[in-house]
Formats: sequence, C-alpha cells, structure tokens
Amino acid sequence: MNFSVLPDFVAIGGLIAVFWTLLRRTGESRLNFWLVGWGMLLMHIVAEFVARNTPGSADGAWSAAVAMLVLTANAFLWASNDQLEIGWRNLSIVVLSAVPDVIFLTLDTYGSNATWAYAILTVAGLGSMLWFMRVWHGANDRPTARWRTALVLLAYAVQGALVAAHHPGEGVTWMLVWHYLAVAEFYRVTAPRPSASVRFTMINFIAWAFVFPVANLMYVLWPHVHVDGEVWNLPKFLVATGMTFTLLEEQLSKAEYASLHDALTGLPNRRMLTRRLHAAMTQAKAAGTLMALVVIDLDGFKEINDTLGHAVGDEVLQWAARQFRTCLQPRDVLARLGGDEFAVVLTDVPARQAAEHVAQNLRLALADGMLIRTRQLALRASVGFAVYPADGQDADRLYAVADRAMYERKPYRQEQALAPQSAPDRLVSGA
Repeated sequence: MNFSVLPDFVAIGGLIAVFWTLLRRTGESRLNFWLVGWGMLLMHIVAEFVARNTPGSADGAWSAAVAMLVLTANAFLWASNDQLEIGWRNLSIVVLSAVPDVIFLTLDTYGSNATWAYAILTVAGLGSMLWFMRVWHGANDRPTARWRTALVLLAYAVQGALVAAHHPGEGVTWMLVWHYLAVAEFYRVTAPRPSASVRFTMINFIAWAFVFPVANLMYVLWPHVHVDGEVWNLPKFLVATGMTFTLLEEQLSKAEYASLHDALTGLPNRRMLTRRLHAAMTQAKAAGTLMALVVIDLDGFKEINDTLGHAVGDEVLQWAARQFRTCLQPRDVLARLGGDEFAVVLTDVPARQAAEHVAQNLRLALADGMLIRTRQLALRASVGFAVYPADGQDADRLYAVADRAMYERKPYRQEQALAPQSAPDRLVSGA
C-alpha cells in the first residue's frame, strides 16, 4: 500500500478541525464555505489514495481527485460573496456550476478523443460559470459583474482554443490554473482591508494555481527529476495559514472597533472622542487655527425611557444621532459619550460665530420631533460649546467649559419650551 498521501490527509483533517472551531467561536460566515472547500480537498486526497492503491480503478479515482480540486476552487470563490448560509441552494450552485468541467476532465482522464464532446462541454462550462457569476453577490459588487463576465469569457475562450488544437489535457490544466487565479483575485478584492495576511494568502493561491502547469512542464522536460509531493502541497498549507491570520486580523480589528465605538449608534465613544479631540487640538495648535467642542444632552430622555421603555429609548438615541449627523461636515466627529449625552469635535473653525451656528443647528435638529409606533415625541436638546484655545488649553478644561455651558442652558431651555414662538436664543460658550 502507498501511504504517501497520509500526512496530507492528517494535515488537511487538522485544518478542517481548526476552521470548524473558529467557525463556532467567531461565527464568521465565510468559514462555512472555506470548510466546504477544505472538505472537498480532503476528498481529493482520499481519491488520490484510491488511485495510487487500486490500479483497476485508477482512472476513475484520478478524475474524482481532479474534480475535487475544481469544486474546492468553486467553494472558495463562493466564500468571497455575501450568500454564505449552508443550504441546498448555495451548495447546488457550487457543485452544479462545475458539472461540465468535471465531465470534461473525466473524458480526458479516460483518454477520449471526441473533440466535439470537449467543444460542447466547453460551451456548457461557459454557460454554467456565467450563471455562477451572475448569482454571485459581493459587497459593493466587487469584483464587478462586468469583470466577472469578462473573466469567464476569457477563461473558456482559452479552453476552446486548446480544444480546437486537440489538447484537451492542457485544457484541464488551464481549467485549474484560471480557477485558482480567480480565487486569488476574489480573495483580495473582497477582503475588508488589504492587510499583509490577505496579500500573503493571495500570493499563495497564485502559487497553487501555477503548481499544475509547472508540474506538467517538469514531467515533460525533466521526467527523471523527482520532486517531493510536499513541495507541490506547500501552497495549500500556506493558504490555510494565510486564511487563519486573516481571520485573526479581522477579529482584532473588530475588537478594536468595538472598544472605540458605541454599540447602539455606531458612533465613536468617549475613548475615541478623547483621541480625536487631542488630535484636533494638536492640529489646531500647529496650524494656528481654531477648533471647538460641542456637548449635547437630550432633554426629557429619562421620562421617555421610564414611560415608553428602553427599546423606544434606544430608537430615540439612534434617530437623534442621525439627525445630528445631518448638521455636520464629514470631517467633524460626532460621538456618544453615554446615556443621552453626545459630543462633537469641530475642526477648522474660522471663528467663534461658526461654532455657535453649528451648535444652534444641532439644537434645532430635533425640533420636528420623532414619530415612533404611531406616537409623536417632542424632543429637545441642550447644547453648549467651547472653543480652543480661547476657552481652554487642554481637553479636560475644554470639556468642562462646554459641559457647564450646556447645563447653564437647561433651565432656560425648559422655560423656552413654554413659549415656542420665541426667537431662537443665542448659545454662549460659558467661558
């Protein structure tokens, strides 16, 4: 018995166990089809073991082994889109789209010379992969539908040319090459950010793609040169390593984001605001310009929570955050400090009057009230601001001045609620 593939079987089995554990711990949906891909690669190793040890079934086992490589690539391609639930529809797309290619390579394995059959299967493969790319949906349509269509047309045009030249074996090699090159590009383009682990994984997918033609070329040019199987399998394991590090980077990034943002509104939290405030003050000091800190408090929010419940209170906070955002420039930082308190860092403020104008707009942003569950809620906000460097030379002093100004407005704002026809009052920084 030839047990040369046993180490690969153990290694891939271990990788599947690792990815399964990661799936259960992280809930990362891509892992569903990464697991499908690695499972098919495990079946490739099993088929290769059968081919090496049962000569009577070698052709069928080899064709099954190569078919699993194509299906592995399809699973990895599907793992780059946003339809990642394990279900019959998604699994059927991954498998059925590869059927013409699988029949193509099976005919080649059995030594068929039926050029017409290869041509029909090439056209069928083109159609099935165009269908695969049409139902594939990625974030922001990346890669674009036009790019995906062009990729498939080019891939099967080359395969058709090889069939016309009576080289179906090279057509199978090309089939594997373009599938794994496509996986590399999809992996890169759909990654949340172009990190080192993403580039590392992409490079090893490319190396995996070129294993097939390089191995064939060496067999033709240097038939007596023996290359250990682990050399050809190295890109697979490096891909698995890259995938693992990609997940680790993304989990760390999510953890950092969660530590710096409010879970309810998605706004920066107090910690992030402090960072951005210090950065804005440093920039203003270097440029000799002004910046401002605005503090906002929702009036009567406790009563909303007490009478209508915390679920309604959460909706109110989310709505208020959206309303405040419409009053600001993209460069301004809106943060939720906790409870019903918000803050804004205004950069590149030309004069105190500009900060006062923004503060007035923020106060009036809630003036129309909010319709929620058939009820109209009247909401108001108390707003105070402080300007750097006139009102404070450090972050603590600046916040204290803005916060005091906001609280000084509260009693007056409550009196103003009884006189809605009054003209808008001017906000002062309360230096």
